[in-house]
Amino acid sequence: MKHPLHIAFVWHMHQPYYKDLLTKESSMPWVRLHGIKDYLDMAKILESFPKIHQTFNLVPSLIEQIQDYSQENAVKDKFLEVSMEKAKDLKDEEKAFILLNFFTANWESMIFPMPRFYDLLIKRGRYISEEQVYKIIKRFTEQDFLDLQVLYNLAWFDPEYKKTIPEIKELVKKGFLYTEEEKKVVLDTQIEILKKIIPEYKRLQEKGLIEVSVSPYFHPILPLVCNTNIARVAVPKMPLPKKFSHPEDAQWQVENAVSMYKKNFGTKPRGMWPSEGSVSEDMVPILIKNGIEWFATDEEILYRSLDVKKSGELLYKPYLLEREGGKASIIFRDRALSDLIGFNYTRISAQDAVSDFMKHLNNIKNYFGKADDARLVSVILDGENCWEFYKNDGKDFLCGLYEEITKDPDLKAVTVSEFLQEYPAKDKIDKLFPGSWINGNYAIWIGHEEKNRAWDCLNQARQDLIAYQEENPKEKDSQNLKLAWKHIYIAEGSDWNWWYGDDHSSDYDDEFDDLYRTHLSNMYTLIGKPIPEYLKTTIRTEKVTPAYEPVGLFTPVIDGKITNYYEWISAGFLDLLKVGGTMHQSQGLILDIFYGFDKDNFYLRVDLDMPKEENDINELKLLVDFSKEKRLEIPFSELLNKPIKAPFYKVNKDGTLHLKKEIETVAFEKILEIGLPLELLEKKHGDEIEVSFIIKKEDAILQTCPSHGPIIIKVPPKDFDSIEWSA
Repeated sequence: MKHPLHIAFVWHMHQPYYKDLLTKESSMPWVRLHGIKDYLDMAKILESFPKIHQTFNLVPSLIEQIQDYSQENAVKDKFLEVSMEKAKDLKDEEKAFILLNFFTANWESMIFPMPRFYDLLIKRGRYISEEQVYKIIKRFTEQDFLDLQVLYNLAWFDPEYKKTIPEIKELVKKGFLYTEEEKKVVLDTQIEILKKIIPEYKRLQEKGLIEVSVSPYFHPILPLVCNTNIARVAVPKMPLPKKFSHPEDAQWQVENAVSMYKKNFGTKPRGMWPSEGSVSEDMVPILIKNGIEWFATDEEILYRSLDVKKSGELLYKPYLLEREGGKASIIFRDRALSDLIGFNYTRISAQDAVSDFMKHLNNIKNYFGKADDARLVSVILDGENCWEFYKNDGKDFLCGLYEEITKDPDLKAVTVSEFLQEYPAKDKIDKLFPGSWINGNYAIWIGHEEKNRAWDCLNQARQDLIAYQEENPKEKDSQNLKLAWKHIYIAEGSDWNWWYGDDHSSDYDDEFDDLYRTHLSNMYTLIGKPIPEYLKTTIRTEKVTPAYEPVGLFTPVIDGKITNYYEWISAGFLDLLKVGGTMHQSQGLILDIFYGFDKDNFYLRVDLDMPKEENDINELKLLVDFSKEKRLEIPFSELLNKPIKAPFYKVNKDGTLHLKKEIETVAFEKILEIGLPLELLEKKHGDEIEVSFIIKKEDAILQTCPSHGPIIIKVPPKDFDSIEWSA
């Protein structure tokens, strides 16, 4: 080969801005917990592989939140404060908080390997509701709560720290009967690790192992901050809020990101991952003005900018943007390779994942084996959230992959700047298509009624702040005014609208809604104005889980297993991954839901995480509700029987049930399959079916899918040939 195939790994490190600036309270612990699990070791691991150079993208608002933990009284982390409280002094509401929240971790990789932690989960009950928790408190002793405080915080430590930090290693080995003094060691060690993160990135960058790039300060979608109307380029008929157009705010977000970076790393950043890979022509001059030499986005933006079909020949190289005021290079992420690490490899062994990734790299390498110019494969993804779904926090996969790349002389892992310095971009892009790394548009952050309302709230608050500033020119340099503006910039962050709308949801929707409105409300408090009524009302409304439509009629074999690959391939499904998003929920029992029809029947497939404990099996039941008028009821204990008989009820207006029929077209082995005649549902072709799935334990609801209202499915017409499905 004339040139080795270059690979640029860019790991994006980010968390939403959880801190209320007035109270200093942080409602969620994920900065701290990912800090002890992901941020430091992801970079330090490279010291064992000196030929593997990589880029780490740090969002300034994340740096700020990490550093808060190093300063006394800078942040009040509710989870940390409840952890610090002596077990004997815990109030009932704190005990309830612990039981509801201290199992929010990946059970398979973080709870099951710790026997005492698992025992406490069983003692609490794997599946509980908020209504039950105060009864459950009585089961727990003082020592139980103390052990749970320790184990939850211990579980989040990176596996490497559990081996190499002597005190943590001993406490993991001990496993139970912890003392208050030992709990203090765990929590103090967390803070010590957090203090090391940013200095360690600086050291590794100076050593030449890594490059640290940056994002706009509070992770805003820069193109939308510049002009929300730009969203209609990719989606012409998208409903939009009142126009928000403040390129001066985009300038603030970039300028202050550069300033924060320089303060911590002693130099200006060369590169930037714009929040969510969102780009447009409007933002390019802002990046150039602030000295950004390169930035990155998704491959979809490349193909739309060039108006061409997907092509590896075009993808694996940098491009040049020459604009008035200067120039910048741009690289484009290989979506398939990036998503393999982020989403797919969690399901297979580390060895198989490494082999598969290397196969893809070798295919690319062989394709360009005789090329005259050097090629760059850009692998860009979230650097924190996926690893808890890997065995050993992903270390086996990463070490295996780095070792294989190191051994191959025709592969070279580089920082982005290293590649551009040796092989400057030559090919030019005249006009950059406006979009993000998700579907090449901005629909995740604008267009839905909730998202648009959030933009309107921001717009109004910003106008009111401008009006106050003009009326009070003497306040221009006051601390309160600066802090008020900071709240506006925080509210411009992408994270709030990620959770508004019907494309993502989590157990923390209400907290995100409250926090967004709190940031805007605090702005009014700081300038001495009453908080407007529109900020006192939730933005979040009832919403339906995303449904992907069936592509044809089919008749599955109702046997409780996937009879063949094609059996459910035509089915529609509910995207429950989007319900959970990236937040840390208690594990749900319903994993996936598929649905579809033949000419006479409605079919359902429910993939379940079946409990291991007999008590749970006996206490749980699945309800399938149809328009709140009919109900199929399946006790989990019945799933163990063959054949299964599931009662199908009519739901009376007073809530009582009238048995209509016992359904025998129900089977469970690996999956739950259900067949229901349309006649029984009293539905004909062209009608709509409203359906929701409920898991109950005694009288308490543990899980509802969809979480915010039934899914509405249209029965296909009788003369089905090539129908248009809608759900």
